[in-house]
Amino acid sequence: MKAAQYAVDASKTNFHNLVQNSLQLDDSELTTLSRNLERLVGDSTRMRYPDQLDFPQIPKDVYSEEMARQALALASEILERVRSKVF
Repeated sequence: MKAAQYAVDASKTNFHNLVQNSLQLDDSELTTLSRNLERLVGDSTRMRYPDQLDFPQIPKDVYSEEMARQALALASEILERVRSKVF
């Protein structure tokens, strides 16, 4: 989404939140997909940093295979929408 923002108006964003970044692209479907993905997996730092979870959990403990499949489907849809804005 950041690449699409640069392609549209070259403004830099410091947000890592998908929903906030999608709002800049004025695409309600993209915002809905972003919101659904963040609702499913939580904040992106939760996946990258084990200290974001309560000990003794690590990221693999809080995500199921079904959640991963859903996240992949949503991320794929997001990428397709973003790709259409860049190319």
